[in-house]
Order: sequence, then structure tokens, then C-alpha cells
Amino acid sequence: MILSIPTAFVAFASFVRIVQAAGSGCSSSNAKAVRSIRFRIDYSPSSMGSTKVSSWSDGGGPRAKINANGADLLNPFAGREYAGGGRWDILGTRAYGSGYPYGAPDVTTIKGRPFPHAMWPISWGPEYLGGEEYWGDDLDLLRPGGAVGTINVLTKDTSKWPNVGSDEVYTMIGDKESLTFMISDLVRVCHAAPATPRKFDPTTAGTNLAQPRPENVVQYYRSSSFALSYPKYNNTFALPSSNLTTNHESVPLPGSIINSPFLRCINDTIRASLPLMDAFASPKKKHSPGAIAGIVIGSVGGPILLFLCCVVLGRKKKPSNPPSDAQ
Repeated sequence: MILSIPTAFVAFASFVRIVQAAGSGCSSSNAKAVRSIRFRIDYSPSSMGSTKVSSWSDGGGPRAKINANGADLLNPFAGREYAGGGRWDILGTRAYGSGYPYGAPDVTTIKGRPFPHAMWPISWGPEYLGGEEYWGDDLDLLRPGGAVGTINVLTKDTSKWPNVGSDEVYTMIGDKESLTFMISDLVRVCHAAPATPRKFDPTTAGTNLAQPRPENVVQYYRSSSFALSYPKYNNTFALPSSNLTTNHESVPLPGSIINSPFLRCINDTIRASLPLMDAFASPKKKHSPGAIAGIVIGSVGGPILLFLCCVVLGRKKKPSNPPSDAQ
């Protein structure tokens, strides 16, 4: 699973668009550029080829499997299903491992699950609901969209958001390509401040803003491969010491953000434009030899029969009398 477009190149191109959008008030040309950001992922040459992951994509389509034969045995997730997830099922809950449209029979772990939206779930490190399967620098080199990072989301536009306080700062967690696109779109749509991704390490001690924790997450998206957190939110149901499941309960959001229009704008924009894998084209059905013969005979014989019918009908038709000049 390697990126067919270098992560650094796409991230740089996207960041240029962020600066342009912020500096120009996001002109129509910049807005169009933001909407058209795409990247590609390769699960394997034989099973998936180069697959487009596009912002605003509806996703969906048929499922497929990562080939478990030949060179694909080197793939850490050979044999797993992927694809089929769509824009309509992109929302999870505040529980890690939520939002899987299929392939989630065990609520005590996400280990062994498929990739409905083609992207891997983020990992909170070893021994957290099976997420260690997707954790480590070696796997980040293979992760679709690039290594997991974080990026802060805040606004300084008091005319657009007069009631947003300086401490209303959220953090997005996900692959670097998706992060870079989403901050671009949030600058355009929600008047967020431009920012760049940082490295994500759930095992490093630090502030909840720099390194979010599972208990800070206010929303998971895209089969838990993307998340939004708030440092002052403490969901005790997500603590490792609790009886963790992927459909656990959650405590209410803090009163300071529960009705925040800025949070609503962020959530709605992520839901609408977070990059998704484009749907595979359904395979075309092959015609049987008999059907092919019928098509050939019909295409050749049809015009001939039509010509003969016209000739016969023409002979049977009598010419009409000319108008009379008699007074």
C-alpha cells in the first residue's frame, strides 16, 4: 500500500492553496482548486491498482478484496475487504471503532476489520481496542493518505463568529492528505485560520491540544479513520480504565460548545467534503455466444427487413387524385 503521489508534494500544493485562500478571501478560482483536490492510493498492483480518493466524492460502489496471493502477501492486510462505504454513512459517534457500515461484529476490538472507506483507522497506540494493528512508524509509511497527524482548527474572524471564544480550538486527527485538504476547505467555508499538520504520537505526554486523547474526541468519521477532538471534553466512557467497546456511551459535550455554530460548521463541512475513495465501476456483463449472434443478425437483418416492408407498402399505396380545376 503505497501512495502513487508523494505525500510531501500534495501537502505542499494544498498548503499553497490554503495561503492563497486566506490571502485573497478565497476567490472563485481558489475555491474551485480546493474542491478538486485528489490523491491516489495503491493497495496492490494486481488487486486494486491506483484508486482515486477525492474530496466531495460520494464513495459507495462494490466491495473488493486485497489479493492474498503472490506479491500481495507482503501487504499487512492481504485478504481484507475494502470499499463500499459512502458519503451517507461517513459519520460515526464519539466511540472509537464506530461508523463501520459492515464488518464490525465484535464491539470489543477493531482488529481484523475491513476498510469500508479504503482508509485505515487511526490508532491510539498499543492495547486500545485493537488499534495497535494500525500503529507504528513502519505502517505509517504504508498508510493511505500518509502518516497520521493532527491540525488545530480555530477562527480569528469575530465578524463571522462573534460568540466564539479564544479557547474554542478543536483538533482534527487523520492522515496528512485528508488533514491538509480539510483545513483548506475549513478556511474557505468556516473562516478557520490556516494551519499545518503536526506529527501525532498518542504515547507522548503533552497537552490535549498538542496530542489529543480518545476521551477528547467529539466525533469520529469515515470508519474511525478521521476524528475531531476538543481538549476540554472529557468522555470518561472512552478512558482505557472503563469497560471499553466500540459502541460505548458518551458524556454530554461541554455547555460552552454544545450549541456552537462554529463547531456545527466544522462538523457539517467534514461530513460533506472529507475525501472518500471513488466508487469502482461495476463490471460489465459479458454476452453469451448466442446473444452475440442475435445482436449481429439483428443489426444486419433489421435494416433489410425494414427496406422490404417499405417497398411492399409503397406498392400497395394508391396515388391520390389531383385537385380538380372544374368550376
